[in-house]
Amino acid sequence: MEAALFDMDGVLVDTQKYHVGIYKKIAKDRFNIDLGEDIVSALGGVLKEEGASIICKAVGIDDTKKNRDSLYSTKNSMYKDLIAQKGKDLLMDGSIELLEELKNNNVKMALCSASSNAKTIVKLTGLDKYFNDENIVDLNKIRQGKPAADIFLTGAMMLKVNPTDCVVYEDAVNGIMAAKKGGMYTVGFRTNIDFNGLNYGETPADRVVYDLKAPLCYRGLYSNFNDSPSDCKLFVFDAGNVIINNIECLPGIINEYKMSGSQIDEFLLDFKAYTASLMDGSMKCSDFWKHLEDTMNLHVEGEPFARHFKPTLNKPVVNVIKRLKEQGYRVVLGSNTFDPHAKIMEEIGGLEYLDKCYMSHLMHRYKPAPSFFRYICESENIDPKEIFFVDDLAENVAAAAKFGMKTLNYKNKDKNEKLEKAFDFLY
Repeated sequence: MEAALFDMDGVLVDTQKYHVGIYKKIAKDRFNIDLGEDIVSALGGVLKEEGASIICKAVGIDDTKKNRDSLYSTKNSMYKDLIAQKGKDLLMDGSIELLEELKNNNVKMALCSASSNAKTIVKLTGLDKYFNDENIVDLNKIRQGKPAADIFLTGAMMLKVNPTDCVVYEDAVNGIMAAKKGGMYTVGFRTNIDFNGLNYGETPADRVVYDLKAPLCYRGLYSNFNDSPSDCKLFVFDAGNVIINNIECLPGIINEYKMSGSQIDEFLLDFKAYTASLMDGSMKCSDFWKHLEDTMNLHVEGEPFARHFKPTLNKPVVNVIKRLKEQGYRVVLGSNTFDPHAKIMEEIGGLEYLDKCYMSHLMHRYKPAPSFFRYICESENIDPKEIFFVDDLAENVAAAAKFGMKTLNYKNKDKNEKLEKAFDFLY
């Protein structure tokens, strides 16, 4: 991951309770209505117009522009007076420490808030050290509020990063839903307001933290953050793009069968649909090719996955593995694999220095599922915190860190520098 996108209210600043509290007071004082928790939850992360509309319906008045404007104007006036008194006291405990940690590790950041007072609060609290006009997404820059993904997609665009390279910090169900729709990784932050649904339903957070000082706020999420492996007892290395390079075999298969544009699309869609089954061993590669023969009228001979898989050993990683073995450490493979690829890895010497191989098609489970990591821990009879896990895919590294393992995200141009730095205790 390359960027962090922050909701503001309820994450970096403790203001959500004031929004809700003022609406509760207006509903009670003006209409003698007690707002239920369903209304409280629905208010999380929505635009001002939507919030006022929710309150109109909750208190039983016509949902007209005049009534919405009146409610919001009253609420916002009370809110501004309150936050002006609070100033830096609005900051969530640990918010500055987390922002400093990310800034010092060159993680890009943006503030993505549906609050019309975002820039005011940023100045009041001193958050303008981290956020300014170039990385604040507010009401003026989006069309739809959460749970639409607009606000976070705009944040990613402003930072010039892919949405899939973003981590979103949210405290509201609507915000988690919005981030998920944008294809982003989510960290759900629980506040003292109980937002029912944050941890369940169709779009749960990828991980939940209760303290912004918690290591899970960043561990295993960013390519610039890596743990020290010096006190670990077991080292788990991924195969593709870690122990071995040159792993792509699909272009060779496409060329061999001279697929047309539409055939390529069909082939890639089918491959994507069956990848999980091939990785967990529930489908044999021969069955996949039989399926393609039937659906695409291809005549498949032999095993194309093997024929076009021509990996090479990645010397920097292999050298580290050799060094670990020489110094008495236990080193294993932990990789998503197809059966023919595993055999070729063995033939080229990719498995030579490993104590054991944990391969998804033999384990019948694959990364990033927790069961993959649990299987290794139980098989090795070891605590996750004593394991160091090396992988090139952010989602696998994040899952391993969430499971409790120490991690190295082996990717980007400086990956071998990071590898050397992590394992400098061996030399």
